[in-house]
Amino acid sequence: MNAGSAGSAGNTTRRIPVNVRALGFVSLLTDAASEMIYPLVPIFVAALGSGAIVLGVIEGVAETTASMLKLISGLLSDKLKKRKLLVVIGYTISSLVRPLTGLVGAAWQIVLVRMADRVGKGIRTAPRDALIASSAEEQIRGRAYGFHRAMDHAGAVIGPLLAVCTLFILVFLCNITDTTRILRAAFLLAIVPGVGAIAIVALFVRESVDINTIGKPFTFSLRRFDRNFIIYLFVVTFFTLGNSSDAFLLFRANEALHTSGALYRWMYGAPVFSALLTHFGDTEAQKRLVDILFLPLVWAYFHVIKVIFSTPLGALSDRIGRKKVITIGWAIYTFVYVCFALLDRLPGNWQIAATLALFGVYALFYAFTEGAEKAFVADLSAGELRGSAFGMYNFAVGLGALPASVIFGLVYGAFGGGAAFGMGAAVACVSMLLLWTMVRGRGG
Repeated sequence: MNAGSAGSAGNTTRRIPVNVRALGFVSLLTDAASEMIYPLVPIFVAALGSGAIVLGVIEGVAETTASMLKLISGLLSDKLKKRKLLVVIGYTISSLVRPLTGLVGAAWQIVLVRMADRVGKGIRTAPRDALIASSAEEQIRGRAYGFHRAMDHAGAVIGPLLAVCTLFILVFLCNITDTTRILRAAFLLAIVPGVGAIAIVALFVRESVDINTIGKPFTFSLRRFDRNFIIYLFVVTFFTLGNSSDAFLLFRANEALHTSGALYRWMYGAPVFSALLTHFGDTEAQKRLVDILFLPLVWAYFHVIKVIFSTPLGALSDRIGRKKVITIGWAIYTFVYVCFALLDRLPGNWQIAATLALFGVYALFYAFTEGAEKAFVADLSAGELRGSAFGMYNFAVGLGALPASVIFGLVYGAFGGGAAFGMGAAVACVSMLLLWTMVRGRGG
């Protein structure tokens, strides 16, 4: 039994522990702050005069920075046997740095802000995941991680909606019609939910480590990890090479819809939107406003699907096995990337419907994989090395993140979105086969 569940030994072990719930609310607020910014970054990058290649560098460098630190913080949390301290430090850094996106003057400066934001994420993620594992018994681990991801995605629904409300207020009440100024203001306001996240993690999350690890000296060696776990990390790394930043999906949808003009024509025909658009300026400025309004709403809808399905599909891995659930998720990813490769070939009105449908299906990829992948890491690692195991897992993901997004951006810039998304689908398909044939799973 672990320290996080000792107090509930006489009761049911099926309830999600208080620590997991508290960390869920922290993630909700953090993601609300992050997603006030993230879906608008492709538009902001374009407004600053850059495109897909710069976007790939921004996202690749940011995620790789985070993943390097996840390994270090995971090792450190095992050595110190203190998870919470690192979690508090990580959330504090991200929450205070992230809104500075609103102050940058050039696209390359976003790299610095995103790197600092990801430093915070890198410090907190592995200790937080280990804290969840120590707080939840194995029988409900998939459900616990699924719940945490659901709360994270709930924040990602709230964030874009807050951004859209901010945009309406700035346009109607403040009479600001410059899109860059509007974006900057929305980014700066992201500090509000971030401060709330810091308060909750500092006041309500309790330290929790496995009792059977207390007093044991910490030693790190790859030989202490199961060979099956190392193979799993290899397969995850390969999958990540084709798993570019989700910012490219937003970029692709924005590119197709902006070029066809279908979304602009549809919104201009709706009375509630036409009044806003005519108030905003010339046709090109109106089209940019349509992009700014549509992408956060799509992103919020995308996360609504994640919220609904993350907990039950995480729990599904407790019943039928982690590997089966992850394989289904990767198959969905392959299908969605093939469809995004063909998005610009559809008639304009069909592009709107296809964008909504594809983001809904893509959300299921996350619901199937996020909780199951982390629960699989916990299953395949010993308690005294769990922080290190999560650090290695996140490092493996980050190892492919920089080349994945940079290569994707280069292919996108040179050959177009169809080639880039086709490449991602091919890598995902091969990864799915490797997972199924090379990795042993518990119960499937």
